[in-house]
Amino acid sequence: MPLQELYKLRPHESLMQNSLWHHDYHPELPDLEPRSTLTIGSFTGPGIIRTIHLTLNITGDDREELLRGVFLAVTYDRNPFPSVYAPVGDFFCDSFAGESLCFASAVMAKRPTNSLFCYLPMPFQQEIIVQLLNRTDKKVTGYGYVTAERLPAWEAANAYLHAQWRAATVRLPQETIPLLHTEGRGHFLGCHLTATSACPYFAENQGICEGNVEFFIDGSAQPVCNYLGTEDFFGFSWNWRKLWYDDRAGTTYLRDEGGVTKLACYRFLLDDPVRFATSLRARINYEYELQNLPLQQAKSAGNGVVQFGMVTYWYQASACDARAGEVVH
Repeated sequence: MPLQELYKLRPHESLMQNSLWHHDYHPELPDLEPRSTLTIGSFTGPGIIRTIHLTLNITGDDREELLRGVFLAVTYDRNPFPSVYAPVGDFFCDSFAGESLCFASAVMAKRPTNSLFCYLPMPFQQEIIVQLLNRTDKKVTGYGYVTAERLPAWEAANAYLHAQWRAATVRLPQETIPLLHTEGRGHFLGCHLTATSACPYFAENQGICEGNVEFFIDGSAQPVCNYLGTEDFFGFSWNWRKLWYDDRAGTTYLRDEGGVTKLACYRFLLDDPVRFATSLRARINYEYELQNLPLQQAKSAGNGVVQFGMVTYWYQASACDARAGEVVH
């Protein structure tokens, strides 16, 4: 709720569900067993989820496996598919075994200790189900809650939140990085990105920062919105040089060790989402930066390999399947 509207009373019904923590008022709450699915929030509509909080009691060597191996899935209105589908860590903008910076943006936060929050509104017309999918052989404990409001009516302008996970190993500068391809009406909200490379020419993210972030709107042949530099799209300039966060952009992990470069960053377009009426295709394209020396060297040596992990966030008028594919409908 905007600060300037905190004083307004509304005909909404407050709702909440707890999960995982069975050492208190709810001894019946189960752990997340290996290779299982656990519902952590389920509400009938019309309504809107306001907050998802999660802290997983994982330490040491298990952290990297579980933050990528446990998925958050959100299903709207009894659809047979999830419209939010991403690893827990990446969805909440946490990365690299939970070693990324604690931060607080307007819509996501990571607070000490391992305390993850999502404040992105999730409207639903009939029903919403929020689940954790454990794709590992380890049991997960912790605590979580979901808060929501039941709305007096569904408004035609409401759109469904989507989040999609993609992992891509690409060779720069020859290959592009797909971010999203969706059909329908909506607006692109943001992205969390991780990058890992052992290419010596990409030390300190040289070269990696040179891609253009392109948005092809409603079938356009050329990008309508085109950010001339990957770090520029993510809210920074002249590469990612230091850890930083604010409401809209953050660099939460920077490390060069043992010949491996690692980066994590997020960007939320809260003031200028990319709006589309029929379709959107977004990608990171390096073909116009061939004069860049690190990219030239990597291309000549044939070793410009980068492993990217991305969660894209967008709102769309109709709920669609967010499991990674060429096009989502």
